[in-house]
Amino acid sequence: MRASIIITIFITLCLISGQVLCFKVIGCSGGSVMFKCMNSNQRKFYDQYKGRFFCRNGDCKTGISTEIQHRWVNNGRFNLYDDENSRFFTVFIRNLSREDDGEYTCGNKQKWSHDVTLVVNRDSSFCGMYVMQAAYIGQRITFQCKYEHGFEKHTKVFYRVNVDPVLVLNSSQSSQSSEEKFILSDSQKDHFNVTIRDISTADDGVYLCGVERDRSDKQPSETSITHITFIKEIHLNVHSQTASLQVEAYISKSVFIKCKFPQKFKGNKKFIQKDPSQKIPVDGQNQWVLHDKFHMFDDTSEGLLKVFISDLTAADEATYRCGVNIADDHLFTEIKLTLNQVDSFPASSTSSAVVGESVKLICNYPEKHNEAIKHICKENKKKICQIISSSEKRFEFSDSAAGVFTVIISNVRLTDAGVYWCGAETRHKHLTSVSLTNKHQLTLTMPPVIRREGDSAEIKCPYDTNHAKEIKQLCKGKCFTQDAQYIIRSDEDNGKKTKISVKNDTELNLFTVTITDLRAEDAGKYWCAVKDAFNLPIELMIIMKDGITHEASVGGSVSISCKYIRKQNQVFFCRGDQPNICVRDGVRVSSNNRINGRFSLTDQTSAGVFTVNISNLRAEDSGKYWCAEEHSGSFVFTEVHLHVN
Repeated sequence: MRASIIITIFITLCLISGQVLCFKVIGCSGGSVMFKCMNSNQRKFYDQYKGRFFCRNGDCKTGISTEIQHRWVNNGRFNLYDDENSRFFTVFIRNLSREDDGEYTCGNKQKWSHDVTLVVNRDSSFCGMYVMQAAYIGQRITFQCKYEHGFEKHTKVFYRVNVDPVLVLNSSQSSQSSEEKFILSDSQKDHFNVTIRDISTADDGVYLCGVERDRSDKQPSETSITHITFIKEIHLNVHSQTASLQVEAYISKSVFIKCKFPQKFKGNKKFIQKDPSQKIPVDGQNQWVLHDKFHMFDDTSEGLLKVFISDLTAADEATYRCGVNIADDHLFTEIKLTLNQVDSFPASSTSSAVVGESVKLICNYPEKHNEAIKHICKENKKKICQIISSSEKRFEFSDSAAGVFTVIISNVRLTDAGVYWCGAETRHKHLTSVSLTNKHQLTLTMPPVIRREGDSAEIKCPYDTNHAKEIKQLCKGKCFTQDAQYIIRSDEDNGKKTKISVKNDTELNLFTVTITDLRAEDAGKYWCAVKDAFNLPIELMIIMKDGITHEASVGGSVSISCKYIRKQNQVFFCRGDQPNICVRDGVRVSSNNRINGRFSLTDQTSAGVFTVNISNLRAEDSGKYWCAEEHSGSFVFTEVHLHVN
């Protein structure tokens, strides 16, 4: 839409002996004006001389002249219509500018003429508006035309350029018949509306909204000689095809496409067409429908057709039509799908996260889409990837380098486990596409359960609602595998187990197993299972009852002896407030890395002891450490407190 400088139109009439000799026209820059150039009351003069003109000077380099009658004649921005059956001819000037300011003459080349003064002012914000408007065959469309205070009672005009006649809504009318092609309705406050029904290709063209007025802002009287100020210009483009667009994707990857249709047709049936002989209808609405490798979703609430194509091959490169059926026709967006070879994008990656914590996923995309919106999407059970917007609060998007962005998922939930795809968005007016370039497999674990020797531990296993009536069981190791150790079932009599009890809360969908009188051998990774479906593994870490305390001096050294709880295990020595943090972030030395700066580890397996030595002690070495053993994901810890004086 283009805002323009405004000029208000007035006509000052000069009358001598009942003849019009001169008048003033004031118009708006960027707008248009239409007025009538009247001859004398003696009609014979008009009939005798047919050459008409509206010119700035004698040679008529600025303006227009013609001897043609009964049709519009154009000269650039100037238009003239001469009707031999009337006592006037019509002058129409489009796209006025300040340079149009000045004196003009209109009349008959040989007999009569009038002086016209065109003046440009800047006193309105409503005039000179310009818009492009798209419409589709069969659609109903409404334009709104705003006008200034003072013109509420004036006659409103809707005009089609180069097509007769002018359509006029009298000031006393509220609307025209609903059966008419054009319906005009005036709010008589600050705007009037024009509705065009049942759009066809013949309606394509340029339209103007205007108000009828005389030489002042007051409502014209019945005897006023009026003119029209056009306050808005509308270019209406009628389409049976919404667009022709290109979508780029990559072989072996996937692409997600959303086609948008006019709201009027949101309930109509949609289709995908790969070639004229293969039109694939979307048989269901508001559900995913599969046809070969095309997953389609007709979203009637949004007026969208969603299409997901996975595992792309060279054979999928083609021109498609994404369309909607309408009466005796259809609308469609033409999609030219181009497939590129993947050279720089990783085939896939695997990440693991702890429920309740955060995880970072690294995504690649074509550098030319640097300014595009980035997306990540998660496959559902049908392996359809629906877009997660960058506005999702738990998903933080950031560009880390050219062609690379990261996604940090905070407060990870059980439902976040699965396969993710990354991609950059390409957006057009009627189509949005996301070329998916990176595949991530995200696995989750529950936060570890950390308890001391002799205490009790609860292992909580959430399950899906559809498994509420199924038998649950807990295993040490993955259930239904050869090495799994069966623990208990939800339907088992608790009295048979001396230190294990179970509770199944169907309202919370939570299966809880309590283990009492914990020992080192209870440490390990536990799995919950429903039939052959596994939930997340839960790690039970045991802290031994007896701890170790050492004091030493700055500059000196200290030797810390840690007892083996279970021989032949991997051992390590780490620092941290919690054992799980120690394992993840604070390992100093281990069976595989016995020397690390001032830290060293020696192993006396036969004596059941491994020793950690710390030399050249510093005050900041004071803190909590852990002697730890690990076997197949089973951790046992001994707490160590070191005080450096």
